Amino acid sequence: MPTKLQVSLVQNYNGHKQSVYCLCNDQNGGFFSGGSEGYVIHWQPGNSNEGVLFATVPEAIYSMALIPNLDMVLVGGQSGTLYYLKRGNAPIMQKLHTKGIFGIHVISEDMILTVGGDGILNVSDWYTRIHKSIQLSQQSLRAIHQSNTAFYIASSDGNIYILNADFELKEIRKAHGNSVFALETANDNLISAGRDAKLKVWNSLGENTHNIDAHWFTIHAIKVNKAQSFIATTSMDKTIRLWNAHDFSLLKVIDNVKFEGHKSSANGCVWLSDTMFVTCSDDRSIKCWQINIPPKI
Repeated sequence: MPTKLQVSLVQNYNGHKQSVYCLCNDQNGGFFSGGSEGYVIHWQPGNSNEGVLFATVPEAIYSMALIPNLDMVLVGGQSGTLYYLKRGNAPIMQKLHTKGIFGIHVISEDMILTVGGDGILNVSDWYTRIHKSIQLSQQSLRAIHQSNTAFYIASSDGNIYILNADFELKEIRKAHGNSVFALETANDNLISAGRDAKLKVWNSLGENTHNIDAHWFTIHAIKVNKAQSFIATTSMDKTIRLWNAHDFSLLKVIDNVKFEGHKSSANGCVWLSDTMFVTCSDDRSIKCWQINIPPKI
């Protein structure tokens, strides 16, 4: 791991008219973005900042995911409606939750997980059939993460709900003092973050090994690159922070002053490669960042 990390702004992507809340990869080196104006924009690989309007929905977009085998984008709306979007096809709509859909996780085209502001985890398919509906909390469920052994659900009640492969509840872990917004795994550790601006690390035994004051305000996203060497976090404090995924040390703070970073809350994040990632913000912008690793001497 380098002792001094260099990060540069590669590209600004401008196409949204309002806040950009979420991003997802397109499996071909590009990505999709979703905003509060209901735009879904597809950004192709390369340096062009010209995105293609993939679809529009009549409400704010809180979450999104790709079904790779079907080349279909799933979009979770403010009303609790899930939109199944495919280029050239009319959208399919399914009312899954009574409040906004904050997390979508695709296992296959026949198994899609969603969590919402109603505290419910739904298991459904792209044929719009709900197979299982589980009330986990009376407060909002904010994120879904799957590891090799379990499903982890983040909640506004401060808990992480841990379910097995059959969606049976195995543990309720009191993780944060208030809302948990983001979950990720790196090198067999579970990482959680939320409104308290702390980054918490849990080992395979469920022990809290690190409790880091990571940001000044709410952490919206945690994303680990494929090599599990870097962690990126985005926050309401407008910064993006890079961390060592092995010892969880802070490597770089990306702000507006030194790096031409975001001018408002930094929301979503996706990795395009092991050294390149994209972030989005309430300032309507999307920015692509390159990590430059100095050669070892």
